[in-house]
Amino acid sequence: MGMVKMEHVNIYGPERDPQATLEVLARAACFQPDDAAESINAATGQAENKYTPLLNQTLGLIKDLGQDNHLLAYDGRMYEYKDVRRDVEKLAEQVAERNRQETEINAKLTTYEQTKAQLYHLTGLKTSIDEIFSCKYLKVRFGRLPKDSFIKLPYYEEHSFTFHEYDFDGEYYWGMYFVPEDKAHEVDDIFASLYFERVWVPDFVHGTPQDAIAQIITEENELRARQKELKNNAQLADEKMLEYLRRCAAWLNYESQIYDMYKYVIVLEHTYYISGYVPCDEVERVKNALAILPGVRLCRDSELEDAETPPDRKPPVKLKNNWLFRPFEMFVDMYGLPEYGDLDPTGFVAITYAVLFGIMFGDVGQGILLGLIGYFIMYKKMHMQIGLVLSRCSIFSTLFGFVYGSVFGFEHALDGFYRMLGFAEKPMDVLEPNSIIVLLVSSVIAGIFLIAAAMITGILSCIRRGLWPEAVFSVNGVAGLVFYFSLLATLVELALGYSVPFVCTPAFYVLCLVVPFLCIYFSEFICARIKGKPVEETVGEIFMNGFFEVFDALLSFASNTMSFLRVGGFALAHAGMMTMVFTLSDMTTNPILYWLIVLVGNLFVMALEGLFVGIQVLRLEFYEMFSRFFDATGRPFDPLRVRLDGTKAEN
Repeated sequence: MGMVKMEHVNIYGPERDPQATLEVLARAACFQPDDAAESINAATGQAENKYTPLLNQTLGLIKDLGQDNHLLAYDGRMYEYKDVRRDVEKLAEQVAERNRQETEINAKLTTYEQTKAQLYHLTGLKTSIDEIFSCKYLKVRFGRLPKDSFIKLPYYEEHSFTFHEYDFDGEYYWGMYFVPEDKAHEVDDIFASLYFERVWVPDFVHGTPQDAIAQIITEENELRARQKELKNNAQLADEKMLEYLRRCAAWLNYESQIYDMYKYVIVLEHTYYISGYVPCDEVERVKNALAILPGVRLCRDSELEDAETPPDRKPPVKLKNNWLFRPFEMFVDMYGLPEYGDLDPTGFVAITYAVLFGIMFGDVGQGILLGLIGYFIMYKKMHMQIGLVLSRCSIFSTLFGFVYGSVFGFEHALDGFYRMLGFAEKPMDVLEPNSIIVLLVSSVIAGIFLIAAAMITGILSCIRRGLWPEAVFSVNGVAGLVFYFSLLATLVELALGYSVPFVCTPAFYVLCLVVPFLCIYFSEFICARIKGKPVEETVGEIFMNGFFEVFDALLSFASNTMSFLRVGGFALAHAGMMTMVFTLSDMTTNPILYWLIVLVGNLFVMALEGLFVGIQVLRLEFYEMFSRFFDATGRPFDPLRVRLDGTKAEN
């Protein structure tokens, strides 16, 4: 258990493009650059990444060609940027022209379809539309008139117009009216009041409606043939060209990622400079990889004379645990990494999480099944890290299942096994009244020791980081630990009547309650004075802050301790839910239905209880224990690397 030891290194190279150096570091995947260079380059300004826009354009072009634009894995081929850009833009122009033509064709087809629908209503007209519109002294209006308005036309006979209908569709009369040119405005107003909907005959309509429809159908067929021809992308890009575009996209993705790494490079006169962290056991490998580049060298900080480590420099954190504890790193990452050089809480989490889970989910059969599901289905098949966590927790679920004597909810399935071992009965019947009290009290006692373990871990962490005033005087330091156990001892003595040696004596009150109380009350002031820092608060503010500090300490001690009752509570809930399953199954006399209820009930309890228990144990870890010793101020180790598997670079 612990962290990978990091070493700060400096890489120097001659004044030329540092891409080769960045490529070596990215392939090594174990070098994390400093943030300082990024800040400097952000302030001075860095040229925009020219590869990303062209990459997006290339992927968009492949998609416009109707192909899958998923990135291919980069195969190492190199291209000239200007050549790729020229080819992509040339093909993009051709695709844009085809798209423009296709848009025009679609618009024409839509117009033709609408015109045909209108002309079908005028097929009764035997006269050429061109002859009708050629009349010099008459105006002609094509359209449709609602049937309710059509019957009102006789009321307007005195006006100079003639309406000819050619079709009736059940709602509208389709036709046209003729009106002298000098009366057109007056008659148009009349027909507008009758809700006449005028149809504008396009310029391409000639001859009779029948002739126009036939001509439109002919032109539609020609347009659809051209449309089909335009959709044939093979004319623009055959398989060879598509493969070329995909390879170019993979190369652009690679170059884009490398270019984004330039922000970590500082150019000083005739030298470029890159600094960062490498795991100690990887330094030689990186150094040997860089040795093939002319003029490039790697220097350790330890090799530099009078090298001073800046006080604000914080190495990245990479946790290092054995195979048993490693899956629990996901919980540490979820909460936040410890600072470099601090204690790694993964082992603490692994043990406490698995044990508490086992107590709350104790069943031999369900524990074994949970482990199999977690490892073979959730981890192996679904690639979920939580599957490895469940496989570890299942070990303790099975062990505590032997304590409870439960196998898939059958509470007496192991009675013969216990008698064979010389026991009269199983160690604990969870639902018996005496066992309930023992289970709940044991949960609180276990919580007390876990809280104390968390506080001791916090004290060791403070000492390791050189924060010994906080280790002694803070609420999670020695003062808080003494105060917490003294309160518990006083409670046992006064409330429960158990005699505890040295408790409730004047010396006890002074040394174990009053002194720790004052240390916690004035902890911020004491720590600041010991460190030589100025105290900016007034006396009143110091007393007010101390009051809230002690109040919060008392409240957290009480709530954190009682929170562990949930451990016994969920153990009881698990047994109670299985009792309900067997109550339902016993209500049937059909053996098949009985075992079906037992099977479904077990699966339901496993899913529901497993989810709830997992969340509740994680809550105990984060709120009752982590908060007492874990600052989570570390930054993760995120080395430079290039994704060559077809994953697009993130901007």
